[in-house]
Amino acid sequence: MVTLKIYRFDPDNDEKGHYDTYQVPYTPGMRVLDALHHIHDNIDGSLSYRWICRAGQCGSCSILVNGKAVLACQEEVKETDEAITLDPLPIFPVIKDLVIDPGEAYDKLMKCEPYLKREGKYERPDVLKTEDIADVKKFRECIECWCCVSACPVVNQVWDDYFGPMVMRKLCELKVDLRDVGERVDTALNEGLYHCTTCRNCWEVCPQDIEIPEKAIEHMRALAVDEGKGPLDSHNSLVQSIKNYRNPWIMPRARRAKWAKEFDLKDKGELMFYAGCSPSLLFGERVPSNIIKILKRIGIEPAYLGKDEGCCGSPLLKVGERKAYDAIAKANIAQMKAAGVKTIMTTCAGCHKSWAVDYKEFFGDYGIEVRHVTEILLDAYKKGLFKFKDLPKNHIRVSYHDPCHLGRGSGVYDAPRELIKAIPGLELIETERNRENSHCCGSGGGVKTGRPEVAIKVGQERIRMFDKLDVEYVITCCPWCEQHIDDSIAASGSCLGRTKDLIEIIEETMEIGRDE
Repeated sequence: MVTLKIYRFDPDNDEKGHYDTYQVPYTPGMRVLDALHHIHDNIDGSLSYRWICRAGQCGSCSILVNGKAVLACQEEVKETDEAITLDPLPIFPVIKDLVIDPGEAYDKLMKCEPYLKREGKYERPDVLKTEDIADVKKFRECIECWCCVSACPVVNQVWDDYFGPMVMRKLCELKVDLRDVGERVDTALNEGLYHCTTCRNCWEVCPQDIEIPEKAIEHMRALAVDEGKGPLDSHNSLVQSIKNYRNPWIMPRARRAKWAKEFDLKDKGELMFYAGCSPSLLFGERVPSNIIKILKRIGIEPAYLGKDEGCCGSPLLKVGERKAYDAIAKANIAQMKAAGVKTIMTTCAGCHKSWAVDYKEFFGDYGIEVRHVTEILLDAYKKGLFKFKDLPKNHIRVSYHDPCHLGRGSGVYDAPRELIKAIPGLELIETERNRENSHCCGSGGGVKTGRPEVAIKVGQERIRMFDKLDVEYVITCCPWCEQHIDDSIAASGSCLGRTKDLIEIIEETMEIGRDE
């Protein structure tokens, strides 16, 4: 038997929603929709939910299962002792139980004129080559299930200002259609194109696997730049700083390597530490310096480019500056090859995604392995190269925030958690949204720079999740997330302590030698 905890609400009888619990016979391979049918047919015929095709093609059965937007006909029921919680999609009005009213969402979609706009009369049929529709085909696979909209952290805060991922997908679909003459970039800008944090939550929940952040949002931003309509004015100093100083912080290039003066690091080698802009310039003593101290203690000597290291270009990609991004990325790859690098070690989540995912997406496999520092340290720990001692204050409840670019963007979930769990005195408490379903901090995609008020609203929602856990502080592996979580803590009036990079804690607690 499996237990389902289902949201119930009948507007004719209930002032507010509540949960009812049901037990359903478990069958291997059964789907959530099968369980709902069993309850409706055998236990409670008043239960309301939508379904039509049972084949993942109509999008009508979308709901939340344990807090994640899914299609009930596709989501497999796992045999577990814990109750499986079913909710209606958030942000939408509830008609009854799991049935939502998507009317407002359709109104927003229709406002954007989601149909081909032609210039004068045209001859039928249209003659289109395969290559003419290649970019259109994937976008057209959308089944309007609204999972992406319900999962979007920005839509959940400012839906009036940002129409959401499904609308942006549709606008991009029309923009890349050679037959369309509509002003799609202008519409996208008016409806919040630069509100997206590129957190990939929409892609994560999309049953059709449509890459909305990269293929639609970032592409439309690049088109906005090409048309002289982007990026936002507040992005211009960041863009110029990267072009002039090779970092987004308007700081001299030489300052980048200030933290490394105490170390005698070579600038060539098979293992290259790519420190990144924010870790080097904002957290030099706390993060990159501690990384080198840790590695030297266990006999690992990475190389480091010093002041010759430049920005990975991720901020340029996010705001649509593709030409500048391409030039920087190609130069970075060539620089690493010239230095004889076989493995790049990163610490910043955004840098990691750039090297491990984006560069390969745009320029192909360049023959260099990319690993996050937590993966390298976990390997060393498992080999017995170091162990952990108790923290000065024992038994500390902490939570871990998955950076979007490190987690959903690059698939690094386990290494940070395994290291945290290995430290005596730390108790890891997961939030309701974690790993693949983690909630964005709100700062990515150029939003903290371009739409700071939106970033804070999204960040405050993340803080509310941590506040429920009664933890002392949050651990993460991204300087941008760390900075923004602290800003959101201050804006929320939360009692959470300062956010810490995992590297700080490892440096404080590691000891050389094996556990007996």
